[in-house]
Amino acid sequence: MDNQPPVKDSTYLTEEESKASQTPETIFGSPLPQPTPLTPPKHPHLSPIKVSYRRFPSRKAEVTAKKPSASLHILKWWSALVAIAVVAAVVISGFYLWEAYRLEATSGVSTELKISGNLGEQPVLELEGQLPFTLPKSHAVITGTGPLVQQSGDVRVMVSVFEGDTGKFACKNGKPHLYAGKANAQTLPGGLLSEVVDKREGTRLVLRRPASNSNGKTAMEIDVIDILPTAVYATDIKIPQPAGVSFSFPQGLPKFEAAAQTRPKEAATYVLVPGNAEQLNPKKKVIAQYGVWELDSGKNRVYTWGKTGPQEILGDSVYQSLAEQLTDLRVNSRILAIIPADQATGDSALAVVMDVLAAGE
Repeated sequence: MDNQPPVKDSTYLTEEESKASQTPETIFGSPLPQPTPLTPPKHPHLSPIKVSYRRFPSRKAEVTAKKPSASLHILKWWSALVAIAVVAAVVISGFYLWEAYRLEATSGVSTELKISGNLGEQPVLELEGQLPFTLPKSHAVITGTGPLVQQSGDVRVMVSVFEGDTGKFACKNGKPHLYAGKANAQTLPGGLLSEVVDKREGTRLVLRRPASNSNGKTAMEIDVIDILPTAVYATDIKIPQPAGVSFSFPQGLPKFEAAAQTRPKEAATYVLVPGNAEQLNPKKKVIAQYGVWELDSGKNRVYTWGKTGPQEILGDSVYQSLAEQLTDLRVNSRILAIIPADQATGDSALAVVMDVLAAGE
């Protein structure tokens, strides 16, 4: 053991000895196992690879933005041009129509349009020139003093139509159109509904608007709109003593108070407010508002004011005493009828108040 040379530490090997020790084979002829590669450090910020990556990013990680195609550019520009063209067309059309309206007002064409006749009667139109094409517009030639027409409230309207080119009366059957009931889309066409809502009863409007004429072409049309009363408004009404009933009339509408005679023997009819318009034909339709009360209980059976609105009825379909009275009655009358039980429904005598507003077609 003392004669053996000392073992040299691998740390102090010379370059030639280090090369000799790197022989791939052992004394048994098998290759030496290769050293296990070092694992990367657990702290990435200490890794030179990470530092290198941060300074010099990999080309594979780069994502190049795709350039929009030419067709996409064309589509965007085309949409913008279409939008600009639409806006320009609207502006030009509005300016043209406004200018036509201004020239019309200054030239006196529309101011020479004259309407005559009483409210509720077919008007007479005088037109000295053809109306130019303009947007719809209306103005009042008669301002009413009655209640305001409210949305879904009672309404009664008469419309007379004239051609804007010639002034010729253009209503079918040669008579104005009559509308009665509630101020809604079921009773009035959309354009007419917007014209009469928030207007007072007793107002006459003149509406000029583009419309299709008898030849199917678009031309100006003149509509004379009469907003008619929906009741015979009267507050100072005295009930004849023989009627045996008492009523009050708040805001001109009937309200049953009491009945002195609950079992009348005979029917009777009284004209509370006489009308001054055309005479009725009881065999034709009548537009009216009415209320029905039981004399013994005061119960209200029917009341159309503010509920269903003006109704169209047949004169000969009402109670016999009313049908007889309607023969000599005139439009715009208010009547009171006392009907015994045996001439009514058989269970109670009735009091009926009716406002006769118009003669139907």
